Amino acid sequence: MLKNERPVRTVSRFERRITLALKILLLIAVSTFVFSGLINFFDRIRSVVIVLIGAVFFTYLIYPLVRRLHARLPLIWSILIVYAGIALVAAFALAVLVPAITAEVQSFAQAYPAMIKAAQAFFTDPNNPLIARLPPSARTYLASIPPQLGTLAQNYAGQAVSQALTFVLSAVAVVATIVVIPILSIYLIIEFPGWLDALFEFVPPAARPRTAKILKDLDGVLGGFIRGQLTVSVIIGTAITVMLLILHVKYGVLIGVAAGVLDMIPYVGAAVAFFPATLIAFFSDGWQHALTVAVLFVLIFQLEGQFISPRVISGSVGLSPLGVIIAILIGGDLGGVLGMFVAVPIAAALRVLMLDLKPDYGSPAKKPDRAR
Repeated sequence: MLKNERPVRTVSRFERRITLALKILLLIAVSTFVFSGLINFFDRIRSVVIVLIGAVFFTYLIYPLVRRLHARLPLIWSILIVYAGIALVAAFALAVLVPAITAEVQSFAQAYPAMIKAAQAFFTDPNNPLIARLPPSARTYLASIPPQLGTLAQNYAGQAVSQALTFVLSAVAVVATIVVIPILSIYLIIEFPGWLDALFEFVPPAARPRTAKILKDLDGVLGGFIRGQLTVSVIIGTAITVMLLILHVKYGVLIGVAAGVLDMIPYVGAAVAFFPATLIAFFSDGWQHALTVAVLFVLIFQLEGQFISPRVISGSVGLSPLGVIIAILIGGDLGGVLGMFVAVPIAAALRVLMLDLKPDYGSPAKKPDRAR
């Protein structure tokens, strides 16, 4: 051994574990810092993010039709034909739904004070068998809820009147968004293949097949969720509207349309519409009618969770109902309604990345059979 050469110290197993744990903690800390910075950045440009997300969702929605037409027509004509069809469908839907919804909103605004008084009388009636056995403090508390709701509605109405200018400005912003999103969608359809080719220039040739597979899987997941969830929303909204109209529940069109819109967030539409529909049926026609409405809502909710969504969405997204609910809860906690809306496609995309990037260690060795 030379004089200046030092012996190599052997690193113990404990030191290797400590080093690995420190690296993992450092990675978690850096990832948390970067993620928090991204959340803060996206929150500052929230309006831009909403427009971009809307453009991506709208592009995924119309692209299958554009692709089929593009097989026979130029791309720009294919896009314009699809846009014209969407405009006709939207105009027909608005012509049918807007008058009915407007009439029901006006009727609800007029009947709301009487509904509050009826609810208060229900809870204060000493001969009511449903609450007669409750403690006096519980009956007093229940009786105070309807007036509080009435006060809340009056305060909200006053704020709505005082903020009329803000509402007008926000309506203009909504119209601008409706105009901007289709224009951005046209650029996405036309220019995205060029962007994809430019992206592949930065990928090593050996990794391009795997990268192409990952992008194809992500495209299938996002497109399947967007188109599938819209289909589910239309089915659920239509089913709830028809059910409430058949049962002669007041404001059935308003509740059904709201349920269909909210059901773009999986399982939310039917769950949210359940409470107003059941309460209106209860105070209008009694508990037997409310029970019928509740049972049919449970049936619709079960059909959505057990039959419709698994066949329309889960096959492409690959998430279980529990995974969908957890993703929605996390998205709502991080980003509110927008976070709930994008939580499921983001979770599905992360699942695709985990499956495609998972190392292949080969088939596991068979375990020896135990002696009997």
